[in-house]
Amino acid sequence: NDPLPSETKLASEFEVSQGTIRKAIDDLVAQNILYRHQGRGTFIRRHDEQQSLFRFFNLARADGSKPVPESMNLHCKTRKGLKHECAALQRPTGERLIEILRLRRLDGQPVILETILVSQQRFPDLNKRDLPNTLYELYGDEYNVYITRAEEQIKGILPDATMQHHLEIERTTPLIEIQRIAYDLHNQPVEIRISQCVTGDFVYACSLN
Repeated sequence: NDPLPSETKLASEFEVSQGTIRKAIDDLVAQNILYRHQGRGTFIRRHDEQQSLFRFFNLARADGSKPVPESMNLHCKTRKGLKHECAALQRPTGERLIEILRLRRLDGQPVILETILVSQQRFPDLNKRDLPNTLYELYGDEYNVYITRAEEQIKGILPDATMQHHLEIERTTPLIEIQRIAYDLHNQPVEIRISQCVTGDFVYACSLN
């Protein structure tokens, strides 16, 4: 686990003041993403699988407890990115993307159908790997890409035929759709994640600071 470059080097790389870099690092330390080691430098804090998972997983039981989702990968393939997808990821139009479709079960029930999109250039051979339950941990360990924040938009939808099949629901079952863009340490977009969720026995729970 190598230390981050010096504040002076980071300020030069991003063309901002050293004070701006110091404040950004202070914020990440406060969020438990980085830690300082006296005399050695600043390091990225490693989290175990459940810590990595629950930092960005917001579906909970009615009592507030969060079940650990079980993931089943339905497909993982490469394809040409659509214009709006490449724009959201700040990648060249038409760049090859890796698309992951997976089903997640909570307490044994099929609850979440997820479509995940990342740049193939940024994550070479990701489509050839055995994908773990927690992708963000894999991004950090294998590609040195660390997710530090995410932006989400939520709306209500009715399921299409694919959602009905995988989530084992009727056409009239209401879903919430969560559209997320995840960002790395450099505030660059890394991943698009679209999740269709059955919320009959679960709620969307988050803390706002």
